[in-house]
Amino acid sequence: MSSSTRRVSLQHEPAFDTAAPLVATFRNGPPPPAKRADLSFEVFENPAKKQRLVVASTEKIAYQGANFGYLSAANDAASYAVGVYDKKTKEVRLCNVQQIYVMQQTVKGMSDNVDENKGESKSFMEQRRDLVEVFGSKKSKRMQKSREENLVNVENISGSASVAQTLQKKIDKAQKQLASERARDPKYSAESAALAATRNAMLPPLDMDAATPDRVYNLRKFLDAHVMESLELKARELIDTLETSSVADYAASNDVSALATRLLLALPIPYDVTKVAYVVYATYLMQLHSMHFPVRKSAAALSEEKDIPLVVVRHLLALFTDASQNDAGFMTYLQPKAMKDKLILYLLVVALTVNGFSLDLTEVAADLKKSPVAMTAYCRQLGCGVDKTKADAAVYGTGAALASKNKQVARAVLSLPLQFPQPKRMVARR
Repeated sequence: MSSSTRRVSLQHEPAFDTAAPLVATFRNGPPPPAKRADLSFEVFENPAKKQRLVVASTEKIAYQGANFGYLSAANDAASYAVGVYDKKTKEVRLCNVQQIYVMQQTVKGMSDNVDENKGESKSFMEQRRDLVEVFGSKKSKRMQKSREENLVNVENISGSASVAQTLQKKIDKAQKQLASERARDPKYSAESAALAATRNAMLPPLDMDAATPDRVYNLRKFLDAHVMESLELKARELIDTLETSSVADYAASNDVSALATRLLLALPIPYDVTKVAYVVYATYLMQLHSMHFPVRKSAAALSEEKDIPLVVVRHLLALFTDASQNDAGFMTYLQPKAMKDKLILYLLVVALTVNGFSLDLTEVAADLKKSPVAMTAYCRQLGCGVDKTKADAAVYGTGAALASKNKQVARAVLSLPLQFPQPKRMVARR
């Protein structure tokens, strides 16, 4: 049995490299297909220093990439070649590409992108402090901090003693009033006070006097405007994708968690951008939960590695990790058990909000590798009631991994009045 063979010869000429196209990748994913027609590129070059800046923009989003400075791909040690096909001659020219430009995304008009403060009304000390904070080395920043700590406001020295005495009197009065109120409250105990303090530290912002379930936990109190803007941008990209693909197909091809898939399937069409943004946030929480700590990477490196907007990465690290910085300026992030429990509680609140304040715990228990008993305990800490009910049809994964229709599963419901567990009284040992 014979087979035909074909010989192909490739030839590279150095002259091709001077006309090589620019190759770019988008750190947070490319623009939606509908917006790509409006995308325009510009290239700025300094031939003497061999520096090149690539800029692209749409109506709302701007992208930047460069082969120098913080925008460059410093750790990229690979070599690339691009084939350019000529339709007329039907030939392919191979060109060496020195670098793939990593396009970083910014939202036009964001307050942290434009510094309105020109420093015209600032003193010399304030101007020097601002310059050190932006351009100074770590040593100069430490020296500047030391100078500020050693400054003495002479105008306030004469009145400092009287001010301290006045504050101490107010503190003593407030403490006596608090002790009097506690003495009149038959429900007060040291255990309940400790539980309330723990609740304030672990739970999302909570309104105990809310009239409806949707007012108990307000997600906007810990998701600021910049974080929501990035989440909604990702949500719109996801909605555009789901216009041409089903949720099941998208979940299977992108390794989406069972909980996120359940939440997306439960949303009505047309999709609400805010609800989809909350689902995107839930997926980011799942990614942070699955990470191995300690993490010795910068927020920017994690943003690129996990494909999460940088503003969201900084928000997650500040809320759910303990950070420390060594003498060289490198960060280390830790996640003790208390922080991991806090993350799970926030995740449950987000899922309950998206799903109408009722949640089957099957998927989230499978995603977090937790037992139903453990998930029930988390939900009760949020003030939820948990009941056994018949499971819905499994929507993700295999039937063995999730509940079947005939199996009783735990369902958490956030309703009023809130049902927090009673504090356990400590009994002294004999």
